[in-house]
Amino acid sequence: MSILIFFIILLILVMVHELGHFIAAKISKMRVEEFAFGFPPRIFGKKVGETTYAFNALPIGGYVKITGESFDPEETAKLKHDKRAFQNRPKILQLFVLFAGVFMNLFLAFVLFTSINTHVAYISKDDPVYGSMIVDPKVIVTAVTPNSPSAAAGLKAGDIILSVTSGQVVADLSQADSIAEFVQNHKDDAIAITYQRGEGDEIHTSTSIVSPVFGLDSTDTNKKLIGLGVTYGGRARLPLPEAIQKGFSDTYHYTRLTLTGLTEIVKKIINRENVLDSLAGPVGIAKMTGEVSEQGFNSLLFFVAFLSINLAVFNILPIPALDGGRILFVLYEILFRRSVPMSFQYWANSIGFLLLIGLMFLVTYKDIVG
Repeated sequence: MSILIFFIILLILVMVHELGHFIAAKISKMRVEEFAFGFPPRIFGKKVGETTYAFNALPIGGYVKITGESFDPEETAKLKHDKRAFQNRPKILQLFVLFAGVFMNLFLAFVLFTSINTHVAYISKDDPVYGSMIVDPKVIVTAVTPNSPSAAAGLKAGDIILSVTSGQVVADLSQADSIAEFVQNHKDDAIAITYQRGEGDEIHTSTSIVSPVFGLDSTDTNKKLIGLGVTYGGRARLPLPEAIQKGFSDTYHYTRLTLTGLTEIVKKIINRENVLDSLAGPVGIAKMTGEVSEQGFNSLLFFVAFLSINLAVFNILPIPALDGGRILFVLYEILFRRSVPMSFQYWANSIGFLLLIGLMFLVTYKDIVG
């Protein structure tokens, strides 16, 4: 079941991204030859106007084929006088089309965060805007890291933490940071967490034993953690205007968090440190999907929103074969008023694509063998 959910999420994320390119290309009066769901071989397709809408056999994404987007020098030469070809449209419109996929992934995250907030959102008591809405604050689990001690112990998002102890020492639960500090002070000890789950007549109280482990923090692999995200606050349902506002702030916050994580990975590469443990491939994400889906629908929506932000940030990297690499070529042409040779773009994108595929296989192998 988790594999099916993973493929559905992957398709949504990729198709939303490609839909951004498609809409922007149409607005920019570029000729869109094909908008495809999945990759060939084709199962069926229907041509509407000048665009073929295809459904392909391999459900691992999708693509938009725009006239003139190829890096083949011969094809580019044939389209030299085609005003609707990608490379002959104004540079600002080329940038618009290239940025559109990233924008759509960020927009999807915003919509999902807004949706979560209109249902039941976990709000910190310290939130300057919404904290005053929380009357009886408690330490509430907001996230459980997959494959962590907390996940193995059965903790789930929404659980209310009643006590955290190690031997005779009891953690202060008057603020969320106290638990993280307690874990660090007892990183070599077993920690007992008593929590409450459910509401009304369905309240259940349980105690689980967890032991901090290495490897859960991609920015500090020497730090022991239990994989538990908490907030000192409560659950509230926001009116739509406030939910939209918080949707924006959540999207900004997690985009910034993703960029920070990416910066740390770049630092590791520069310092020749192992970065594979900080990355997850399709297999790793599929495992996470299964674990997150068990924590409830809102947790799954949050996970999809976070993945969508990660996809947006990844695609904007200035690496050939990604949107960011192509944006870099267009910006070069604008700044220096000279074209980047198509032969150079072709080989740069080919090499970039092969490197990305190689990285994906390495990360996938790591996910499988552990």
